[in-house]
Amino acid sequence: MTIMNRKNIKKSRTLSGWVRARFFPDCIVSSPDKIDFEALAAKGFRIVLIDIDNTLAFHGSKTCDTFAKLIIDRIEDSSLCPVIVSNARVERARTYAASLGISFIAHAKKPGIKTICRDLVQRNCPCEKALMVGDQLLTDVWSARRAGIPVILTERRSSREIFTVRIKRTIESLLILLGGRSHWNDLKGECHDRL
Repeated sequence: MTIMNRKNIKKSRTLSGWVRARFFPDCIVSSPDKIDFEALAAKGFRIVLIDIDNTLAFHGSKTCDTFAKLIIDRIEDSSLCPVIVSNARVERARTYAASLGISFIAHAKKPGIKTICRDLVQRNCPCEKALMVGDQLLTDVWSARRAGIPVILTERRSSREIFTVRIKRTIESLLILLGGRSHWNDLKGECHDRL
């Protein structure tokens, strides 16, 4: 599987190809704890940009729980640098990241990429050596695609979501249909061999 980058995105000629290039991840896993971070580190990845709400935590959580701590420990044990990337306000992202002892990018404005790319430049990390992990197509996946960052989509941690996210989920369902359900299903499973 080819990792989508800006050049691949511009070459998309069909509607389904256009949708896949922008909104389909490199792979889909049921949970961040299913990701083989050691294999990804061996492939040269350096930074894991990870979302808070419904990826690491239940929506609105202010501090980490055992699940989130386990994921971050696995990332760090693999010699990767975990960084929280959230559209949440600075205070909430700071509090959550501090509970894990890691750095953060708050008010990231995903699917915008300016804040994320600036942070990667400051860390001297090329986009292709970073990895985005999140649960939403319209924020996490789209921003990663726009920046040329490989991306793993996780299933949401809880079905309880705020109204605006529920609207996005409806749009996501339409995007999956437009991009092709069979293509979508092909993305499920082991990730390290696809990145």
